[in-house]
Amino acid sequence: MNDIEYQNMYEVEDTHWWYVSLHELICSYIADERRGKGAPLDILDAGCGTGRLMQLMERFGTVEGFDMSEHALGFCRARGMEHTRLADLNEVELGENRYDVITSIDVIYHLNVRDEAAVFKKLYRALKPGGLLILNLVAFEFLRSTHDIAVHTRRRYTRASLHPLLTMQGFHIETSSYRPAFPFLPIALYRLVRRILPCSSDPEMVISDVPLPIRVVNDFLLHISRFENRLIRARSLPFGTSLFITARC
Repeated sequence: MNDIEYQNMYEVEDTHWWYVSLHELICSYIADERRGKGAPLDILDAGCGTGRLMQLMERFGTVEGFDMSEHALGFCRARGMEHTRLADLNEVELGENRYDVITSIDVIYHLNVRDEAAVFKKLYRALKPGGLLILNLVAFEFLRSTHDIAVHTRRRYTRASLHPLLTMQGFHIETSSYRPAFPFLPIALYRLVRRILPCSSDPEMVISDVPLPIRVVNDFLLHISRFENRLIRARSLPFGTSLFITARC
């Protein structure tokens, strides 16, 4: 991810409808794990970015995180998140049977991930028996645009392409849904338009789609996304710009 994207993320992550609704969805699943276990959880955020999700998960137990960007970890420290380290997902040693929950949000699709199967195997080993993996990944190759240049996308996923990568490592998929569905069409049209418009030849100068909308639009999209979160807890949505997965050991 371009360094400027971490700055943009840090500035809007607490209020932007997309981040807020995704974090609320993730935390709803972790809250279920906390209630089911009846004790604080051991949680890892694999690719913790600027640390907002780590901050939100602290109420459920002990949270660790790592990222390959020192720039991102600086924002984690600014949030007061000290249990972070600089590490590459391809190389990092996570041990075995250490975590009740591992989150990896918009990480596996990154250009630097060399072998998805090896990463999923590593995450499986690091989870305790019955542990939960939570993923969010960009969806559908036809949505590829300048946004993917800015965030260094290697590939975009579908359920059909992702599920085998998880099940072959032993994961049992419990939730598999695209999101967000309601604004999918305007977002798709916007992305397709951006694909045909001229853009900078320097990848570091290309920006993503994270600017904060005006308040009335942001509030409306957050309201819709929260409704979709309730739907996802009960059924899979058929389309969206991202793919949300929960999978258990």
